[in-house]
Amino acid sequence: MITALVSRKGGVGKTTTAVSLSAALARRGRRVLLVDFDSQCSASLSLGVRREELAPSSADLLLRGVAAPALIRATPVPGLDLITASVDLMTADVELARSPGYARRLQTGLESVRAVYDHIFIDCPPSISVLPQTALVAADNFLVPVLPQFLAVEGVHNLIEAAHRLGERYGTRPEPLGIVLTMVDYRNRATHDNVRHVRQRFGELVLAVEIRINVRLAEAPEAGEPIFTFAPTSTGAHAYELLTDELLLRFERRSRAAATPVETGA
Repeated sequence: MITALVSRKGGVGKTTTAVSLSAALARRGRRVLLVDFDSQCSASLSLGVRREELAPSSADLLLRGVAAPALIRATPVPGLDLITASVDLMTADVELARSPGYARRLQTGLESVRAVYDHIFIDCPPSISVLPQTALVAADNFLVPVLPQFLAVEGVHNLIEAAHRLGERYGTRPEPLGIVLTMVDYRNRATHDNVRHVRQRFGELVLAVEIRINVRLAEAPEAGEPIFTFAPTSTGAHAYELLTDELLLRFERRSRAAATPVETGA
């Protein structure tokens, strides 16, 4: 199962969600690969990789045809592997746009390792430009972290529509796995109204678990650790454990639905 984490703006907790979900699933015995696809390299740094050690990276997979197994490295979390990002991704949009068939580069590159992992997460840069498009073409589904703010919410509908159009164009049809409300702060008077607005507008697509503001979640990346080892008793760790439970139920329902034959009338 390949899941892309996408957003149209930065600072929404996308990388924290990618790292935390990947680590939580690995801690439960799943084999997980996290692909850092953002030139800021935040997911890689959050798992303890130093800047001078980022290469080789996902840029080599995408731009130079290096095989995925040669790029995979272990992390301090047993069961969680990583393909790092690097600053080479900063110019990848321009380089890829000149290449025929660029949209399927990541899909093709991950094919050789897809069967090795139970879950592959792709942490995309905050946009809907070329790099996130290649991630969506490669993905079975996508997860959208969003802040409970009016302007942030307005962009979610456009992002989902863009993903559907991309799927129709390339015949892949990545499905929205869910919308995750992140950095929720109920001390802000408008938060209650904004959360209600998100849930009314997108219904069951919005996950029940909300990730509230937590200082430990902000501190964990600097320590190069996922929240479960940095602050295992924190409210942030507890929230991501609950979110993982909810996502596993969604994965299971989708797997059952995909396995159920479609009945046709006589």
